[in-house]
Amino acid sequence: MTQPQSATASAGDDLLRRGRALLARGRLAPASAAGWQAAVHALNAYAATPDDDGRGFHSAALRLAQDPRGDGRAAEWAVSALALSDNIKYDWLDRDGVARRLDDVQRLAMLVQDIASPPQSAADALRQARQCMNNGYLLPAADKGWEAALLAAKTYADAAGCEYRSENYFDAAVRLLVKEPAGGRKVVDWKFSALRLRETASHCRYPHQPDAEIVADDIADVAKLVLLVQQTMATGKQVGVGNV
Repeated sequence: MTQPQSATASAGDDLLRRGRALLARGRLAPASAAGWQAAVHALNAYAATPDDDGRGFHSAALRLAQDPRGDGRAAEWAVSALALSDNIKYDWLDRDGVARRLDDVQRLAMLVQDIASPPQSAADALRQARQCMNNGYLLPAADKGWEAALLAAKTYADAAGCEYRSENYFDAAVRLLVKEPAGGRKVVDWKFSALRLRETASHCRYPHQPDAEIVADDIADVAKLVLLVQQTMATGKQVGVGNV
């Protein structure tokens, strides 16, 4: 299976920053062009083939969507990139529409980077969430915050000898964590913050960009969840989620 080239993927970061800077100045078509080129860079990195004009974008996006290492929403993010490519010529997206699709391209690029170098712990994903939050990338921040919660729950479930095969097991792992000496009702509150991040990351409920303070608060709650798992596993003499 082809291994993504992380160096090529990282080359798209400058394009995304440029796109967001152009967006801030209200230059929607040039911002869309930068976002589209960033998406092409990301898919080039995944396919490990040079393709500066984007002709291989569709086939690489299809492969990524079907890749078991990928995310189920990779196809959606690729469609967002294609919408940006259309907007270069037709200028049909408004400011929020361009912003949301730049976020999706950011997530597409992050997915390719994660395939090349997967997060090893909940703390890794949490650091990425905070970095995205600090840069104002709200949807990618929510995505990584939810990933951090999932990794923490899986780490705890694995240590407890419980089955954990997908995110559908998240709630069961949290119910067990509530019963830990340091657990309690607060863990349930943190769980709902994590679930809200999942909803925010899907952005189906939001015609505009989500509220930055809410995303930041939810990530802060996930950080508490990750820390609790870290402390619980340290008490149990286990190695787990890393340093938060």
